[in-house]
Amino acid sequence: MLKVTYLENELYLEYLHTTVEDWIALRVILALRTGQRLMVEQMTASVLLPISLLERSALVNLARREDQVDLVQVDDDDMEVSLVGSWVSSGQQEAEGVFVATLSPSVEHLLAQLWQMAQSGAVIER
Repeated sequence: MLKVTYLENELYLEYLHTTVEDWIALRVILALRTGQRLMVEQMTASVLLPISLLERSALVNLARREDQVDLVQVDDDDMEVSLVGSWVSSGQQEAEGVFVATLSPSVEHLLAQLWQMAQSGAVIER
């Protein structure tokens, strides 16, 4: 599964070797034991990736076969990768939270790899 953590000024994307259902179940147990409020809802989330990285990857072709992935070019440099999954937060108006999604393993691995490359500055000039 892919896990995207949205913080106030940044986000962090990672691949986890678990199912969305198992991960959410653990979060529910944690919330119950700590007395915290927890909201889980179906939603879409987006991650921006440099087009220069996407052009050299198989993501565009792989995404065409995924119902839960949509790619939209937002400007000359960036592509928005929208995913369908579950939003987990402590309230309805929370801008911070965790988004989890299940895609095909090849798309999950590739998205995680591309995001890490973008964070490290490994952007290929066009």
